[in-house]
Amino acid sequence: KDVDTQKYYDVLGVSKEATQDEIRKAYRKKALKEHPDKGGDPDKFKDISVAYECLSDPKKRDLYDKYGAEGVEEGGPGGPGGFGDIFDLFGGGGRRGHSEKRRVQPTVHKMKCTLEDIYNGKKTKIKVTRDKIVKKEGEEATPSACEGCHGQGMKTTMTQIRPGMYTQRTGPCEDCGGQGVKAGSTKKDTKIIEVTIDKGSPHGDKYVFHGEGDEFPGAETGDVVVVVDLQEHKTFKRRGADLLFEKKITLAEALTGVDFTFKHLDGKKVRVTSPKGAVIKPKSLMTLKEMGLPFHKNSYEFGHMFILFSVEFPETLKDDQVTQLTKILKAPKKSKDAFDTEAQLEKYNEDHRNTHVEGGTQGADSEEEDGHPGMGGGHRMECANQ
Repeated sequence: KDVDTQKYYDVLGVSKEATQDEIRKAYRKKALKEHPDKGGDPDKFKDISVAYECLSDPKKRDLYDKYGAEGVEEGGPGGPGGFGDIFDLFGGGGRRGHSEKRRVQPTVHKMKCTLEDIYNGKKTKIKVTRDKIVKKEGEEATPSACEGCHGQGMKTTMTQIRPGMYTQRTGPCEDCGGQGVKAGSTKKDTKIIEVTIDKGSPHGDKYVFHGEGDEFPGAETGDVVVVVDLQEHKTFKRRGADLLFEKKITLAEALTGVDFTFKHLDGKKVRVTSPKGAVIKPKSLMTLKEMGLPFHKNSYEFGHMFILFSVEFPETLKDDQVTQLTKILKAPKKSKDAFDTEAQLEKYNEDHRNTHVEGGTQGADSEEEDGHPGMGGGHRMECANQ
């Protein structure tokens, strides 16, 4: 007969290619929605728990994918397996001693920060939406242990599959949803948190606000974690505590010196000059000491700023300019070597190319093997030999 290996995936609403993380998230969402104490369907809650118990265990999942639910049951009695308890979903991982209080997974908030924020520091407020326990009238401040599983969160049941043969299944307690405590309801709540981003903070830096996250019965309240998400800057690039920016200058500036201003990250304008008589070559990298970012956790010291210069050359020169430059720069005299013919350089033009052996371009597939960067050709012939 045909074996159903799809049902458990459909129950959780995930695909067969779902990762363990996706399966855990799907289970948590559906289990909280269908919990009987929250008005959910007990049968659906049971199906969800059974499906998760199987798919969260790689070995059981492999058996299920091959032989269906019956194959999993006949695979032999199992202990808790890979399920653990519902608090695995909250960052615990693995079973813990009953005396150790479990913690809800943190709420992560990415905060976009500009380089200006990192240079000057930033204070801002964020609104966090979290789950908060709603206390019922007369309910204890600390939830008491679930009577169904005696606070373990897991319950073992025996099922007869044929006369004289039983199978044992350990899964989350249906009474408490695997929590180990009497379930309490939760509601959405918002909280305003003030965040101070330190000067010089790196990308990915974390600011933890303990106990400001989600609440869940029987677990330690989760944290809120704010993560610095550094945005690209239109002028500067960050390299640790150093800054880099590119500056175009004319040939005249390269030869006679630069004198320009730029707006720094604190809003101040900085005048930049080069030493008298210094020549700036193309792709020269020069330094403005202590003009970079404040050191993280030591904001009274600063990194450096590096300027990468590119030199724009004029397209043409007039005869009198050539004469003057020849005198100033002591340009080499004309060649006195004998020659057979004379050729004059012209500006490169795409239409001048003859990438086909018979002349012209005649399509990209006909280009020569020995192409030159910027002229097309080359490298396509490799595909024919692979």
